Amino acid sequence: MSELASLFSMPFFSRALVALLASGLSFPVLGTFILNLELIPARFAVMHAGLLGAAVGLLLGFNASFPAIAASILAGAGIALLSWRGRVSAGGSLGLIMTVSMGLAFIIFYKSNVQAIEAFNLFWGSILTLSPADLRLALISSGAILIFLCGAYKEIQIVLYDRELAWAVGVRAKLVYGGIMLSVCLGIAVAMRITGALLVDAVTLLPALAARRLGKHFPAIIALGALFGTGMNLAGFAASFIFDIPVSSAIILVGALTLLILSGGKHGKE
Repeated sequence: MSELASLFSMPFFSRALVALLASGLSFPVLGTFILNLELIPARFAVMHAGLLGAAVGLLLGFNASFPAIAASILAGAGIALLSWRGRVSAGGSLGLIMTVSMGLAFIIFYKSNVQAIEAFNLFWGSILTLSPADLRLALISSGAILIFLCGAYKEIQIVLYDRELAWAVGVRAKLVYGGIMLSVCLGIAVAMRITGALLVDAVTLLPALAARRLGKHFPAIIALGALFGTGMNLAGFAASFIFDIPVSSAIILVGALTLLILSGGKHGKE
């Protein structure tokens, strides 16, 4: 107990715990958006653009989170315009964004004086090194996502169901769709700082997938997503200390195990 109490008294531990709680509550909402609107390819493009922005930030000596957010939002704005009239495919413009962004990011790492550990953290995350500014950013983005969800709750449901129907019944579909894309881009950029670019799905898609296994309607999926997101994050955080493995990897493993259990239980009932 004394060791646990000493951990909670350490700023780096408490910052990591609060960030995981905040992201666990709000980021599964983004996973629901991504799955319902089939934005899996778009999410990859935004993630690569955010990685490039983070690399530029490190090159210039800035906090990598802020340029990552700026680059992600710019990429998301372009994708929103391209995808409004149809599905976003993994080829074409999105493939160009992904390959060019990754190529430029690696050139920056190769030619600059960016330390290897800083570049590594962009890919795999390092939640135990969150700064107070990073924590504030995580809290602000999580709050913004939840405020957007509550403020446009009915409109979001309609847009997720059918964008053209939303436009026909008078919903400001383009505005709501733009808000969804903005929140996804913001969340991906912040999640990159928490779990790393390669493991963003740990705090977005995995809880949403678990929620869809049990929830049949939008309110239930949102509530279950928050429950699973928080549980996966905290369980992964605990497992990382117990087994001495990276936090983001532990969250992925906990999430995958949860999905396997839910899938087995569902098939067993059938």
